Amino acid sequence: PGMAPAPTNRPASARARSLLVATLLAAASLAGCSSSGSDDAEAADDVTTTTAAATTTTEADPGGSSSAGSSDDANAWTADAQEHRGSDGEQFEQDCPAGGEPDTIWGVELYTDDSSICTAAVHVGLIDLDDGGTVTYEIAAGEDRYDSGVANGITSQGYGEWGGSFLFPDAPPGSGEFEPGQESWSATVQGLRLEEGASYEHRCSPDGELRSVWGTDVYTADSSICTAAVHAGLIAVDEGGAVAVEVVAGQDSYEGTEANGVVSSAYGSFGLSYRFADEQPEG
Repeated sequence: PGMAPAPTNRPASARARSLLVATLLAAASLAGCSSSGSDDAEAADDVTTTTAAATTTTEADPGGSSSAGSSDDANAWTADAQEHRGSDGEQFEQDCPAGGEPDTIWGVELYTDDSSICTAAVHVGLIDLDDGGTVTYEIAAGEDRYDSGVANGITSQGYGEWGGSFLFPDAPPGSGEFEPGQESWSATVQGLRLEEGASYEHRCSPDGELRSVWGTDVYTADSSICTAAVHAGLIAVDEGGAVAVEVVAGQDSYEGTEANGVVSSAYGSFGLSYRFADEQPEG
């Protein structure tokens, strides 16, 4: 997971620089009317040096002190907790300036430590983008997987194993309510980095978009979990729902069939598979 770079300020326009050069040249010409040729050359050198210096100064600090503040605000909303990885149980504060721009997060109430702290705080309802605020977060160990969910206008993404996490003591895991987003239909066992023998419960949003699947009863690990669940008759596209999968060994071949409005494709050998558990979650 990466993060979006902070915006940069636009440099001074070519028109403004041209006007500056023209003004300085005119002034040098007037000053040189009563001077010798060597003085004219010195004046021209002075103009060239001054113009270059002015251009360099403008580009180095195009917006003055106010632009530096805007950059700091943007950096606050992209700040993550990776520098504190390993300090499990320790708490830190993060200031989130008003008027923030949301950044990428992975997880629900427990987030990968490369997630935006401020955006995650909005996700759990501690602050909002307009007003911002200061939040306390706590470092936690890495997890085998991270859920996805939608709340307070923020969509988090799911992920597999990651080396470090953080949470909010004022919004601990299990205290909020989150809905699955449309991106839940693109989730795969392979994308979630689940390994053979793992069990996983996945939630699919209502009115999802069908994606590609390969197999019947046993599906390739890169098949859409939600689409395979429709194919298997466990959920409907318009209602969505939760399904439980079990990760199993890869197969030598996968059968393609049509069922419940979904066409699965046939495939040859693939390194990892999944099937749906005998016991499915309610709802």
